[in-house]
Formats: sequence, C-alpha cells, structure tokens
Amino acid sequence: MDPRNPNKLFASMWQYRRWPWFFKSGGPGSGLYVTYDGGRTWKEITDADGLPKGDLGRIGIALAHSNPDVVYATVEAEKSAIVRSDDGGRSWRIVNQRYDANPRPFYFADLRVDPALPNRVYSLDYNVRVSEDGGQSFNNLPAGDQIHGDYHAMWIDPKNPHLIYLGNDGGVAVSYDRGRTATFAANLPLAQYYHVAVDMEQPYNVYGGLQDNGSWRGPNTVWRFGGIRNHEWEVVGDGDGFETLPDPFDSRYVYSESQGGYAFRLDLNAAQARFIKPSPPDGVKLRFNWN
Repeated sequence: MDPRNPNKLFASMWQYRRWPWFFKSGGPGSGLYVTYDGGRTWKEITDADGLPKGDLGRIGIALAHSNPDVVYATVEAEKSAIVRSDDGGRSWRIVNQRYDANPRPFYFADLRVDPALPNRVYSLDYNVRVSEDGGQSFNNLPAGDQIHGDYHAMWIDPKNPHLIYLGNDGGVAVSYDRGRTATFAANLPLAQYYHVAVDMEQPYNVYGGLQDNGSWRGPNTVWRFGGIRNHEWEVVGDGDGFETLPDPFDSRYVYSESQGGYAFRLDLNAAQARFIKPSPPDGVKLRFNWN
C-alpha cells in the first residue's frame, strides 16, 4: 500500500502446482497488478511496462516509505530479475538479472527497503543480502552468518532503521545496527514438527522431524525437578526432518528421513548410521516427494 494514499495498492498473483513427486512454479495465472481506487479496478503490469517477458512466477513487492514513488519487485521468470519503478509503478526497469537475483523464488520472494534510504534494499533468501545501489548489486550481511539461514520475515522499525527483527527457518533474531550483527532469540520455543512418534522405554522418548532442523529424540520426562532441558535432546537425523520412528521392539534402532526420500537407520548404542534410501533399478529414475 502506498503510505500516502491507501487507495493505491500493489498485488501479485502466483500460479503453482505441486504433484506428489514434482513442483512447478509459474504460469499465465501469475502477475503483478496495481489499483488506484482501493481495489475496485486493477491494471496488470506487463513486459510492456518493463517486467521480464514470458510466464511469470512468484513476485515480491516493496515500497520505499521515504519516497513511495520508488517501488521494487523481485520477479520469478525464465530469467528472474529485480525490477524498479521511480514513478510509483507506472513504468519499470530491470536493475538486476544476475543468476542470484532471485535464487530460489518459490521459497524466497521478499524484499524490504530501508525506511530512511530508498536505495538500501534487503533481499531475504538463504542469507540476508543488502544493496546500497537500488538493487543493482547485493552483498551478504554478516548477521546472516551468525544465525540460522533461510529468511522469510523482516520488520524494520520505521522510526529507527537500525532496529531490525528477522524471521528464518530457525526462529527469530534481532539486530540493533542495520544487520551488521544479530542476536538469536534462544529463549523462544519455536519449532515446526512434521511428525511425532514415541517408543516403549520407561520413561518413553518422543521422536520427531523439524522443518530444516533435523530429527530429534528426547525424554517425555526426567527423574528430577526442573523439567526437561535442551541438552537432554539428541539429534537422530539431518536436513528437513520428517518421519522419525524407533524400532517398536528395540528402540536402540531409529529410522529417520529427510527431503527427497533420503532415509537412515541409526544404531544409537553403537553411534552408527546407515544410508537406506532405495536405489533405482538400471535405467529407472525413482520419484520422491519433498516429504
């Protein structure tokens, strides 16, 4: 929304489809639109206005609050790009079409503009990257190396652009120096479980796979005061942790999996793991879902 005019809004549409073994992002249903009458009518912004040609995919939009005539968009296309408008969205130009302009658009599609500096643009992807030249070039912020990767959320204090909150696949972090350093909020119990399971031990253990944080095993209770501590959980898998199952007859053996059909069998007593993803027959490509 244009901060000067609540009747002027930009919106993007995204066509995608996920099959059990395949994912396609983009198609004729995707597009970038603008309204000047609070949404009663919309105008599609196309390659005639400066966007990339052909079918588009996911699109992220960001306005410069210090100068709302400056608008950015990160656009998934056959050759993805960052585009910029200097006239409030009437015309656009491609400012960055490098290979990493939009590195994984179906997963990352967010830009942010510094509230005080219209040429300082943040890109949220594997790391947090920053541009000082209006999106033409980007450099990694050091803060991204200090905390978990894969960034999807960012809030910048409009009155103090040095204060930034970041959300990623590992949780929340805060920076007080425009992203040069950041502190991970380790006291927030944030996790996204795909599946959970239990074994038959006394006390029993809980197993589960976490989104982008591996697979874990921990006791359901401990025989002392103070509750279950972090150090009493142990990693039993890597990557995006999905189904994690103990052998129902002997919980020293644990099966865990991660994205793309990768599967492992662990012997916890011997501290050994074996790769057990099925191998394809000659000339055959096996199909696996993400999860």
